[in-house]
Amino acid sequence: MPTEVSPTTASTASSKPIDDRLPQPPSSTARQSAPSDHRPSAGPLVSTTALFLWLVYLVIVVALPQADLLRKESTTPVAVLAGTWLITLIAWTLTARVRPTSPAARSLTHFLPWINATGAWFIVWQLTTSKLGLLTPPYFAAPEVLIASFLGDWRLLLSCLGASALLFIIGYTAGSVLGFFTGLLMGWSRRADYWLHPLLQTIGPVPAASLLPLALLLLPTTYTSAAFIVGFGAWFPMATMTRAGVRSVRRDYIDMARTLGADELFLIRRVAVPSALPDMLTGLFTGLGTSLAALMTAELTGVDKGLAWYINWVKGWADYPRMYVGLIILVTFCRTLMVMLFKIRSSLLAWQQNLVRW
Repeated sequence: MPTEVSPTTASTASSKPIDDRLPQPPSSTARQSAPSDHRPSAGPLVSTTALFLWLVYLVIVVALPQADLLRKESTTPVAVLAGTWLITLIAWTLTARVRPTSPAARSLTHFLPWINATGAWFIVWQLTTSKLGLLTPPYFAAPEVLIASFLGDWRLLLSCLGASALLFIIGYTAGSVLGFFTGLLMGWSRRADYWLHPLLQTIGPVPAASLLPLALLLLPTTYTSAAFIVGFGAWFPMATMTRAGVRSVRRDYIDMARTLGADELFLIRRVAVPSALPDMLTGLFTGLGTSLAALMTAELTGVDKGLAWYINWVKGWADYPRMYVGLIILVTFCRTLMVMLFKIRSSLLAWQQNLVRW
């Protein structure tokens, strides 16, 4: 049977304001209590653990005796670096406690798990190499051995880093620019795409390092040959992604601009290129990895100075600590390039930050 509604109940419901009957948004208190992201919080226990780990590491470096095979190595540089880092971490933690909403507090919250993991790793590394002698030379090196190798060879390492950076900048820039114009031409002109796209599909996937003998035969110097294969590594992904980005521009954008009187050059500069910019940056990221791989191959055969040349040279002498130092600098160099490219993307695509999860 249908439920009867009394006149009193009906009048009470009808007299209630409409705003009270609609679902209300959460209060400001509820909004403030909701988590804004998933970053780990820098609680007192976590930050205290970080300080404890690095203090333990400093004590291990200073107090424990060296293993028999490493008694001649001085631990002073390691102790100085560890002590400086511990003082910096203490000041960083105090700043975050005094000003919990400061940029220092947010950065500490973000990096604290990595600080803890790095402290634990250094403790294990120091104990197993220089203190207990579980991992013996020459294949395993203690931190003080790596520092001594760097201090003894830093001028040559700096020169090799500069040579690698210059060769990479020349090749990567030339390849990316050429890839941009190739992809733009294929994406904008159907006739050019008809002739160039099959060539891109045929030549582009060929590994850049395999073209080094041909480059050495055709180009006048070994340096230009090395720059060529570095540029080739960047050219293919840049051309492919630029073509895809230009061809995916919405047709109504172009029709609307033409209706307003835009010419071909305006359409390319102000419509096609900005619309294809996310794909072009993807091509730059992909080309970065292939160009770095080509750089390492080029330096082994085509030039007489560079980080890969240095690593291969000291490996031939079985000087593994210096080889590890070269690898560390190479990894730092590659990471720096990647971070710089991320910064460029964030600057050029600032309008995407609230629309696309990076």
